[in-house]
Amino acid sequence: MSLARNAASYAVLRADGAGVVTETLIEPGQVISPGQAAIRVAYTAEREAVVAIPEALVSLARTGKASVGLWSNAGVTYEARLRELAPAADAMTRTYLARFSLPGADDTVKLGMTATITLGQSEGERVMRVPLSALINQGSGPAVWIVEDGGRLSLKPVRLAGYDAQDALITSGLAEGSQVVRLGAQKLDASQRVRIVDSLQF
Repeated sequence: MSLARNAASYAVLRADGAGVVTETLIEPGQVISPGQAAIRVAYTAEREAVVAIPEALVSLARTGKASVGLWSNAGVTYEARLRELAPAADAMTRTYLARFSLPGADDTVKLGMTATITLGQSEGERVMRVPLSALINQGSGPAVWIVEDGGRLSLKPVRLAGYDAQDALITSGLAEGSQVVRLGAQKLDASQRVRIVDSLQF
């Protein structure tokens, strides 16, 4: 008898937090298997925004500062914090699903609203742009060739914040005003000397 009462108790589903049912996956009278999903619940305790992040912005999403604006309330933005980032890209879109929590969201933020997420560098962090062709990796991480006095070359390790279409975003390793080799970086070594030219002539 106790086993029957215990089994019957599993027929009652109880949410472990306040929320809204967003989807029902079963029909009345349907026989389901143990562990089969029956409903989906969106918790209302803290709002979050879901967005597909392109590969070039994954690093920035992890380390940068994010804010969210709603299409229905232009001009108002909310601080966003990365809560979850998919470990692998979607096979079709080649983007990474990211979830940003909105700790300061009020009741005007409703489920299903369309939002825009803006990613930027953390406050106080400066970023330098160099062409992708300037990067070199000899097995110890990204680096660039710096031209010093007399045309001597020096390989400087750098830390990257991410990439865009044509440039690499460098957060440390380069001093302001450094002269970086833009072309042919893969063919150089420290024993060579280079000459700086203002323009290429063919």
